[in-house]
Amino acid sequence: MSHMTEEGKKRAVANLKPLRKGDPRCNELREKGYETRMKKQAERKKIKDDLDTLLKVALRKGDISTADDILNLEEAQDMNVPVQTAINIAMIKRALMGDVQAAQYLRDTVGEKPSDKVEVDQSLTIESWAKSHNVKL
Repeated sequence: MSHMTEEGKKRAVANLKPLRKGDPRCNELREKGYETRMKKQAERKKIKDDLDTLLKVALRKGDISTADDILNLEEAQDMNVPVQTAINIAMIKRALMGDVQAAQYLRDTVGEKPSDKVEVDQSLTIESWAKSHNVKL
């Protein structure tokens, strides 16, 4: 509609007809939306599953070392570790060099992320309401 004049846009909007409950087109549109949503959800799950699998793959052929086999970060450079372990080592190195985002990633990954929740006590008593509205009881 961006190529339309303002008058043309107004006429186009005026021609729109709202769907009423019970209109067969409502169910049709709802079903199409549901199908699209399910397809997108399946795609996201496939990507997540693929990534989960790839993160477990070793960097090179051969025996795979685990995080328990690593005695220091310098030695880890030459070890054949899973991709996720290599990413974690890289993030540790970045954090050690002062990268705050890398440090936050590590903190959050180990489950120490600070709470984003803010609790507010919204209890209201007659006395507090009266006091805030300058009303004497």
